[in-house]
Amino acid sequence: MAGYFFLSTPRKTMLKFTAPPLTISEQILLLKEKGLIIAEEENAARWLSHVSYFRLKNYTNKFKDAQTGNFVANSNFEQLIKLYLFDRNLKFILFDAIETIEVAIKTLLSNTMAQAHGAHWYMEREHFLPSFDFDEFMAIAEKEAADADELSVRQYRRRYNDPCLPPCWMIVELLSFGAISKMFQHLAARDVKLDICWKYALPDNIFGNWLHCITQLRNRCAHHGRIVYRSMAKTIILPSRSKHRFLAAAEEIDLNSLYATLCCMQHLILKIQPTSLFKTNLITLINNNPHINYDHMGFTPHWRDEAIWK
Repeated sequence: MAGYFFLSTPRKTMLKFTAPPLTISEQILLLKEKGLIIAEEENAARWLSHVSYFRLKNYTNKFKDAQTGNFVANSNFEQLIKLYLFDRNLKFILFDAIETIEVAIKTLLSNTMAQAHGAHWYMEREHFLPSFDFDEFMAIAEKEAADADELSVRQYRRRYNDPCLPPCWMIVELLSFGAISKMFQHLAARDVKLDICWKYALPDNIFGNWLHCITQLRNRCAHHGRIVYRSMAKTIILPSRSKHRFLAAAEEIDLNSLYATLCCMQHLILKIQPTSLFKTNLITLINNNPHINYDHMGFTPHWRDEAIWK
């Protein structure tokens, strides 16, 4: 029948959600029943009134027994909040660093391609590989330009109608880091890609991989997802050839760990803005939180000895 398709295997029986909403007092009682020590219930109620039980629950696994689901002995609410605040402060530091990288990549991509192919190069399909969804990209670019409230874009729309979209140095500022990452990875002009990559002393396949991984981390930060004690969604690539290698203990690093991505971000930032406070702020946060298990985030035993962190 037109308009329908049938699964070749039976669908899993779906359950009906019946869990009732809990009051703040009931949430506190549930945490205590599971073994969490809450010395000051008024303070706990204040936190749960402003940071949801569901959000804080994402940080409880560190303190729970995997078999029973209950909190291990001596786990307390203050430890849970300290972990939450560490993660929150870590995201502030990461988001600031990612912004530095994002702005630099947008500028370099725009300037390099504009010099080689003109101000509206992104509107020409020939500048992208066949695997790039050019039509989808153009639909996104058109929507971003139409919705933009930036003065420069509004002035362009009032003054020009050919081409109808603004020049690349305006459009890249409107596009997400994810869109920019896809643009770079699908550039047809290999000489331009290599020119951009050499600015960061990286091969193009590794640089494209880094942009994708950093984009995913950015999105996690932007949507307030948990960072601490969580693997990255995509495996990052570390250069192994001597002329690109920048980590002495690269073979010891878990490539799905947060630490691996932090190293790559610091490598880029040292090229972009050597005076950035990213390293200082990160190390200060780590020093102020000795209770965190940094091994579980991929930090190697001698990570402080690496040149990028000195």
